[in-house]
Parts: sequence; structure tokens; C-alpha cells
Amino acid sequence: MNLRYLLTFAAVSAAVSLNAASPMDYGEMQPNVDYDYESMTPIMGFYTPVESGVMRCFSTGEEISVYEDAAHENEIISSQSYYSAVGEKVRIYSVNEGQTVYFYNAFPIAGGKFRFSVGKEDIKLSSMTPAAGDDPVSLSVNYDATAVFSIPVKCSKATIEVNGEKVELNPNVIDSTITINWFNTLRELYRAGKINGGDILTLTITGIRDANDAGNRPDLGDGPGKLVLKYTMAPRPVELIREVGTPGSGMTDFLTYYMPDGNEGKVSLIFSGDLDPKCNPLAEIQYGDVDNIEAGMYFEHPPVSIEGATLTVDLRGVSRFPEQMIPGLPAQSNIDLVISRIKSADGQYVLTGYAASPYSYGFSYKLKSMVYSIAADWVPAAGSPLNSGEEMEMWVLNGQKIQFDSVDFSFTKDGVANKVSVPYSEVSSTPDSDDAMLYHFKAPAIDADADTDIAVSLGGLLCADGLDHSSDIFVRYKSASTGVEGIQATGADNVFYDLTGRQVKSPSKGIYICNGKKIIVN
Repeated sequence: MNLRYLLTFAAVSAAVSLNAASPMDYGEMQPNVDYDYESMTPIMGFYTPVESGVMRCFSTGEEISVYEDAAHENEIISSQSYYSAVGEKVRIYSVNEGQTVYFYNAFPIAGGKFRFSVGKEDIKLSSMTPAAGDDPVSLSVNYDATAVFSIPVKCSKATIEVNGEKVELNPNVIDSTITINWFNTLRELYRAGKINGGDILTLTITGIRDANDAGNRPDLGDGPGKLVLKYTMAPRPVELIREVGTPGSGMTDFLTYYMPDGNEGKVSLIFSGDLDPKCNPLAEIQYGDVDNIEAGMYFEHPPVSIEGATLTVDLRGVSRFPEQMIPGLPAQSNIDLVISRIKSADGQYVLTGYAASPYSYGFSYKLKSMVYSIAADWVPAAGSPLNSGEEMEMWVLNGQKIQFDSVDFSFTKDGVANKVSVPYSEVSSTPDSDDAMLYHFKAPAIDADADTDIAVSLGGLLCADGLDHSSDIFVRYKSASTGVEGIQATGADNVFYDLTGRQVKSPSKGIYICNGKKIIVN
């Protein structure tokens, strides 16, 4: 035991001993009176009930216990405990006429106020959600009706009645809260055309009583133990009827990249009625490990558009590789999309059908990384002299996975950098095997300095994996005036050449030219 502990223990013990000599002894205490008590100061008192019934003890600080005897040895265990609407600790006891009970706490850590009541406790309706009144009640927001009372209660049954249709529901009672789960019933009445906008719905709860005293029933204006509420109903909420690009519609994978003008990469929700185009819905991509606080989470808000009854989220044109979203975090298998704040043309939120998320839809995908092998072969061969107007051919492995705007020729003229381009509209393309593509075009007019290079690249290049493959397609020629000739593969010599024109004796896995044809060796 260290010195600091000994000194602290001694100080606390001294304080207890000092205060123990002068406890707060209130003697005979009276119901419904506030009694103050201080921290680390004993408090005691007693009370003899004049009738049998329920006793409630209220403490704002540490609980004051109840005992059968003046020696405070036999504690009475409460039958129920809860917190009041103002945060008091409330304990329930059964007491008998003429049997004295003793209140005591030898060392309350937290001081406060103590009071007790005996007999019937006023039962008040603390809150009601939704509140009755003239404002229309929307089922898309109010999945149930909840009544909160000042003390724990019980009830017998609940009914809803609208347009002559009467349905009995089972209330869910927890302490001082009564919840009427009316969602499924009202949704079916809407679907059957038995509820329309402006209709009056009556909710009746009967048999409301003190949970610890069945004879204590409140009068809330509708008779003992009865609560009647009338609601004006909003029109039938708009519901989701079809999904596109979600796990529920068969799209379980979320790709790390979608081409900006591709057919993939759109998520659409189609509803039963028109949406409000100005409701400003929010789409949020969520990625990361919620347990890894240091790494944090990745959030992104892709654009959302509304047309009629269709909402569309556009995921295209953004690269989302795990190492790009959260560098250093081990790749996570899932990525989520949450779409929220969607309203129909009449101003109501759409009906999600989920009480836990009444304002949003959530979709969890498997994150799938997309990486393609991109390689090119050129005719004339790399390093050859290039003439203006010369017929050219570009073969691209996975060429069907790329897009570009032009073929750019960069060179120097009189020592100054120049560039001329062949627009994509002047390039003809032919699909080849295994997603490869053949492109044909003519070299533009090139007036390059002698003995200089001509660099050929693709302008505006986009690849389906979102990565930069410009160096995989790049080629370099010589200006035609130098007379330098590239390496040419002769026909039917059964010799392999790589894509730079060098002879390969033992080809490994890759792309080669043999007998004038491109061959993929696996």
C-alpha cells in the first residue's frame, strides 16, 4: 500500500468519523416534503404509514435506502425503479398501515434532495408523438404513436378507427411509455384506399392505470383510464417500387471505377409517384473501418438527379481504389451507399418502410478493384522514320476498355515544341479478339526538325479502371528526314518480337509479334 493511498484513506476515514458524529437526523418525516442531504454526511429518518399502499421515494443525489428496523440492518428491496421525467431516481415500495419504515444512507457520495409519497400518485401525460391537432400526420415519419406518462403505467388495449374501419392493436408498454405500432395497419389501409388525405383517424387507449396501483387511474378528459386522440391524415406516402444498380437488383459489386459516359455506374430508385425535384436529396458513399479511429472514414457525396418518379445517383468518373480513399488502411471488403432526404411532390418524405431509418435507404456492396492490362503495338514499328500522311495502325490490348479524343503527335520545329492531332472522328476502329482493338488513321502533316523524335500519345485518354495508362500506349518515332528505319518482322520466319521490335528467343507470358501477327502468350 503506497503512501498516497494511505494518506487518502486516512483523510476520507477522518471525514467519515467527523460527519458520523453529526448525522442529518430528520426524525419523523412527512410525505411530499423535500429533504436536503449533503455528500459524505449520514442522513436518516422514519415514517409510519397511516394506510397501506404504494410508497415512492425520489432522490436527486445518491439513493436513500429504506429499512425495516431502526438499526438499519434489514433493507427493504424496491419492487421497481426508474427515472422521473426530471431525472430523479425513483424507487417503488409496498408499505403497510402502522408499520414504520426507516430512511438511511450512512455515506452518500452525492448530495441532493429526497422526498417520498404515499398513496395515489398523479398520472400525467408528459408527451404525445405525434401530437393531436390540425397538422396532417404522415406515415412516412410517424411509424407509431407514443404516449409518455409521469410514472410507470399499464393499459388494456388500443384501437384505431377511420372511415368506419376499426382495428384493435396491441400496445407495447415499457415503464412510463405506451407505444402503438400502427405502421403495418395504416399502410394496408392506405393501399386499400380506405385512408385518403384529410381523413380523420381516432386513436383510443383504454385501461390506463398506475403500474403499481391498479386502482389509480388518470382522468385525461375522456373518462378514467382513457385517452382519445384525433389525427388528420396526410395523403398516401410515395413508396419505392423498383431499384437499379443496387444489391437488391443483382448489382452486388461496387467497382473502383466507372467510365464517365459508360452504361454502368448509375444507381436508380424508382418510386410510385413523382418526387420533389427541389428536395435536395443527399447521397453519401461510406468506406473504412469504424473500429480504426486513427485511419478515419472516407465520405463522398456523388451527384444526385431527379426526373419524375426516378432518383439517380451517378458514381461515374471517380477512382475509388482502397489506397486512394484511405491510404495505409488495409483494404476493406465492403463499401456503403446511403441515400437520404427524399421527398415526394406533395412535400412528404418517401416511405422507406424502416422505422430505424425513416429518412434514408442504405445499400452495402462488395468493393471490387478493376485493373486492366493495357499494351499497344504500332505500325510503323517504334523507332521507325514517320512520314506525313503515312498509314498507321495501333493495336491495343483491352482497347475496348479505353476512350480517347485524339492521337497527338508532339515534335520540335525550329527548336520550338509543336503538336498536331488526328481527331477521334478520323480514326477507324475494329474490335479484335479478347477485348483488343485495332485503330487505323493517317499521320498528319509533320514538319519536324531533322534528327528529332516524334512522340505519339492519346489525347484525353480514359481507361475503364481509372488508372493512367498513357505510358503503356505511348510510342516514339524519328523524323522522316533522318533515314533511320525501324526493325521489321519478316513474314513466316516463326521468330518472336516484342512490342518494341526486339527479337525474343524464349518468349514468356506477354504480347508478341510472330509472322506479322500479334500473339498473346499465357
